[in-house]
Amino acid sequence: MKQRIHRMILMGLAALTLGLASCSKSVYNEETYQKIIRYLSPVDSVDQRHTWKLTETQTIRFHADTGSDLVALRVFSANPLVYASGAELMTQMEIGRGETLTMSLSVPLLLTTLYGVLVDEQGNYYVKAFSPTDRDVYFTGATYGQPAVATVPMTYTYLFEEDFPQAGDYDYNDLVLRISMLRTGTKQVTINVTVSAVGGNYHMAGGIRLIGKRFQDVDSVRTTSGLSFNDGVPQGSLYMFDKTDMLLQGRNNEALINLFVDAHWAMAFNASVEYGLFKRMKYNVANTDGTTYQQRAERTMSYIVYFNTETGLNNFTLDSLDPFIITEYNGGRWETHLDQYRDAQVLFEYPVSTTIKDLPWALVVPDGRFKYAWEGVNIGFKKRTDTGVTALFGAYSTEGHAFGEWCENYQSSLDWYQYPTSGQVYN
Repeated sequence: MKQRIHRMILMGLAALTLGLASCSKSVYNEETYQKIIRYLSPVDSVDQRHTWKLTETQTIRFHADTGSDLVALRVFSANPLVYASGAELMTQMEIGRGETLTMSLSVPLLLTTLYGVLVDEQGNYYVKAFSPTDRDVYFTGATYGQPAVATVPMTYTYLFEEDFPQAGDYDYNDLVLRISMLRTGTKQVTINVTVSAVGGNYHMAGGIRLIGKRFQDVDSVRTTSGLSFNDGVPQGSLYMFDKTDMLLQGRNNEALINLFVDAHWAMAFNASVEYGLFKRMKYNVANTDGTTYQQRAERTMSYIVYFNTETGLNNFTLDSLDPFIITEYNGGRWETHLDQYRDAQVLFEYPVSTTIKDLPWALVVPDGRFKYAWEGVNIGFKKRTDTGVTALFGAYSTEGHAFGEWCENYQSSLDWYQYPTSGQVYN
């Protein structure tokens, strides 16, 4: 499917790069580019107010006004005193009795109740339910007890299309990352990154921009294992992006983590080599192995980011991370970011369409167990036929809870990612 799409838009998008590079408006036509993207879109219309966000950042004051020998404040997505509640740890920080602590956290829009927890030296919990929109949380009258769930960090799933600036095939599985983050020290955070799937055809590098953090704000970045996704990477994988240091400085002096110079290698690691060349396959996007598809274990790295000061870390959340991929198009390097950061140009300078408003090339879903689409399966198609009937199909196409409905109205079907179509998603 991608080859057909690429043929259809080859001439128009070649003009995009050449036109903007030479600043010639007569070569690149923004209206033509938008028409091409719109023609290939799986939905009839896109809400022009759309931010493609399923989370929001909330800033809350927590008052440690109960208990004794307190050592930590934690916030959970469900009641951690209830077994099998599915509670995930959203954030944590040191705190003592009588202290007031203001902190920010990334909150999925579907969550209407959060659970603040004061932890004492013996590991006992003082639990208080509150609304994400509360500005102050007091623990007077909190429920006291021992935790009934393991401490599992809240994880988001990041989904990428590899074709920017061209239209994709909208299965959003060219790269699938699961990412969580917790404060693990006064001046440090730990970011866990899992490569779950690589369904792309082409060479992709990847990184994470630490939004609001300058290069000089970070002392160092290490992994808990001492390994990295770049260990043993073939020399040929360095042609597009040849830096393997974990901490990099962006064009605008921003701090970023270098995840991998080759996503296929990051997933495969000890993959087969044919005729001295690394063989690229599609990993974990089909239920059979073959000449082009393979199922492999996910790979995880835990990055400890050591900051020089604790300034701003109370407000450093999952929403402060900007994972992105680097691909090659028309001889240049292009970065694919979440929509709100698509003109970031962290490492490379490239043309960006500033007016087009259609499906993005990257999505984030606030669910670490999100079931992404099979290779070649559209994430959610919604278009009206010539007869006026609405066609609704794809990996997330349950009427009333469909991806396409969310595209057309940013306030509707916010739960679309909880309604996968059986047989069209990778389990």
